[in-house]
Amino acid sequence: MIASSGTNRRAAPLAPDDRRSAIVDAVLPLVGEFGLEVTSRELADAAGIAEGTLFRAFGDKLTLIGAVAVEGLHRASGPVETRAELAAIDREAPLEERLERVIELGRRRMTDVMRWMGVLRALHHRTGARDQVEPEHVQDFRAQLAKQREQQREATVAGLIGVLQPDEHRLRMPIEVAVALVEASIAGTHARVDHLLPAPSPRVVADALVHGIADDRGEKPVPEPTAAKNTASENSPGTATPRTSHPQEP
Repeated sequence: MIASSGTNRRAAPLAPDDRRSAIVDAVLPLVGEFGLEVTSRELADAAGIAEGTLFRAFGDKLTLIGAVAVEGLHRASGPVETRAELAAIDREAPLEERLERVIELGRRRMTDVMRWMGVLRALHHRTGARDQVEPEHVQDFRAQLAKQREQQREATVAGLIGVLQPDEHRLRMPIEVAVALVEASIAGTHARVDHLLPAPSPRVVADALVHGIADDRGEKPVPEPTAAKNTASENSPGTATPRTSHPQEP
């Protein structure tokens, strides 16, 4: 609502579209957390309005939840926001720190996308729409979302190239391949349908991307107790002194 300055007049009411947008903004976190289980009273309280006003704006609770989920999905797939987030990463920071930040951002966006898709899927089932032919506006929405996702993908690739370029001279592979590996490490976090182990932290993944998962120097970190034991037995009879071989030696 737009307040008047220096008078006691009531603020001018919002236009219908503006009111609906304001309601969506206000309840978006609530719907994101509780999905279809959120109540009309909770939605109205979050928006700071009466339930009657809520229903006049959207008709019913499920219609509001659908509008919120669509908006949430658009925001999670926004190419402009993606480009800005990746551009804000400090190019002078060490490569590991830059990639850690990339992975954090990517996981958050993937989580948001999966959350809102889950709400829309539940809504689809709740309304029985799964047994019906999709109306034209739903088909249009799918087409628009697919186009937006493609734009976000282009923004992501361009942003990742920018993040990696300061260290391009260090890469053992073309920068496009490195970008694909970073993307795969993010996407794999959410393709965990087979009860795999929990995803490693962004810092661990970033370190593995930069340094690999194998150490060919012949040096293996040893836990403290084992290290002490080995030290004590180094001079024992029959104990050979370990030899560190060069990676290319037979």
